[in-house]
Amino acid sequence: MAVRLIIAWVLLAVVVAWGAWFVVRASRRALWVRVAIASIVLVGCAASFWMFGDHLDKTLGAVIGYFLLWGSVFVLSGACAGVIVGTVIALSLG
Repeated sequence: MAVRLIIAWVLLAVVVAWGAWFVVRASRRALWVRVAIASIVLVGCAASFWMFGDHLDKTLGAVIGYFLLWGSVFVLSGACAGVIVGTVIALSLG
């Protein structure tokens, strides 16, 4: 199961990286701001995982909230990684 999640995360990051590279139409300064914001969000996702990843109450609401929260963090971190990679590649080529 963990391997499938890693593959899904990498595929999500690759698709978003291609999209970020494909839609580069802003100035270089705006692109660096995009990379900075995505980096901050990615660091926030990693920090939240490290700080709160092992804490879970035993109620149904807590379990549902846990899966909704970490599902969102999973998708958001993959998208941020893709934006960073795709934008940096576009900046280096252009």
